Amino acid sequence: MYTFLVILFVLLSFIMVVGILLQAGKGQGLAGSVGGGLGISSALGARGAADFLQKSTTWLAVLYMTLAIAIGYIYKTNAETTQQSLIQQRTQEQQAIPSPNVPLAPGQDNTTPETQE
Repeated sequence: MYTFLVILFVLLSFIMVVGILLQAGKGQGLAGSVGGGLGISSALGARGAADFLQKSTTWLAVLYMTLAIAIGYIYKTNAETTQQSLIQQRTQEQQAIPSPNVPLAPGQDNTTPETQE
């Protein structure tokens, strides 16, 4: 899921770059130079292309921001889950290691002393 979202994020970035470059700015940008007048503005009309490109750029920007937040959230939860499991794994390893056999002094036995009544 994470990989899919990152790939979608990169593709969306490229689409946004193209959409922004196609918009007509003060110098008419690339929208007027694409195909020598046979570009998007010719197909949709001068104002229709501008409206379409502006609206699509707005929606792409909203989607871009949403994907960025989602990817950050998924990455954070995956990192926390991995970190918790590593801590739990280390704790279990330490509990599984038997205590070293300490040699007993002469006269001691391995049993625990019972309380005297």
